[in-house]
Amino acid sequence: MEEGFITVNKDYMIFYRYHKRDPKYRYFNRKFEIALFKKDNAKSKLLLLLDNCDTGPGKWFPHIHKPGLDKKYYLGISTLNWNQLKNKLLECFVSETKEDYREDFKKAVDKLLSPKLS
Repeated sequence: MEEGFITVNKDYMIFYRYHKRDPKYRYFNRKFEIALFKKDNAKSKLLLLLDNCDTGPGKWFPHIHKPGLDKKYYLGISTLNWNQLKNKLLECFVSETKEDYREDFKKAVDKLLSPKLS
């Protein structure tokens, strides 16, 4: 399993976790999670979580969870292309925070590697 943090700026950080290869996950070959946290003094607050936890047929697209809500938000994610997925993730992060942080988020999201195993 690969996991780590990417610091966006003094207020936000991105956590990523790529699990081991699993045949249940068709396209990306493994489960992955990417989360946006807001840094606080004592602890961090989860804002968004992108993952591909659905393994059923036709549900391979990643989706976004918001903490405290049971609903999954697909937010226009209708692609399995990693570059398009990163662009959509960037838009979600910016819409959840401030437009002023767009460049910081762009640099941080560009550091994410594709979860797909060859």
